Amino acid sequence: LEKAGNGDQNLTAVVKRKSLTRTAKHDPAYLHCPIPQFPDQIAAWTRLSDRAILTHGETTFTSDPRFQLSLKQAEHDWVLIIRRAELSDSGCYLCEINTEPKSTIYTVYLEVDAPAQEPSKQGTTKLVISQDNKNIMLNCTISVPYGLLPLDGDVIWTRDGNLINYKDTNKYILKVKRDNRSIVQTLQILEPSQEDDGTYACFAADAPISSRLLRINYSYIQNTVPQLNIYSSSFFFFYRF
Repeated sequence: LEKAGNGDQNLTAVVKRKSLTRTAKHDPAYLHCPIPQFPDQIAAWTRLSDRAILTHGETTFTSDPRFQLSLKQAEHDWVLIIRRAELSDSGCYLCEINTEPKSTIYTVYLEVDAPAQEPSKQGTTKLVISQDNKNIMLNCTISVPYGLLPLDGDVIWTRDGNLINYKDTNKYILKVKRDNRSIVQTLQILEPSQEDDGTYACFAADAPISSRLLRINYSYIQNTVPQLNIYSSSFFFFYRF
């Protein structure tokens, strides 16, 4: 970036104003570029680090959906908004107006601050897989220590990242026990087959995710007796029927 001065007529832009904007990580950032002296002009925002053109007028050119442009008509303020700022967004941004004979540039420096470390407010989650007769039992225990708020919300179950429809009573039976400090949910898989293979996980809003890998194989002993082997992460369960 070049700045005009000392009568140099070869420079292409004039830097008029510098400002600093600060925000916290994952908070929105608002970068202002008021140009009431140029009511008939439009502004373009560029990120200096990679020279990426983010907006021109009210059109957004970046594929990052966090960036958007808001024009405040009264102040003719072209506001670049980053809806969920990351630490990597810190740096210099340029607001350029195509004035004559040289473009006018306003620089805005953005600082995204990391949040202060706080004691963990989450509980614990433990998922265990076992067998009951010919069915598979997934036991999810979520608890929070004393001193934290009681558990809030329901347990979420997934397989390979997709929600499990445990309301399908032909395939699943769900049992729940809970108090102020813990939830114990048992998800029973009826008549398991290889179609039930996958990574199972459970979690809640106040507790982290716990997952187990389940693999089901059918084999035969002396080609006569079918055998069901269930592998769950580092656990191995054996059932013969």
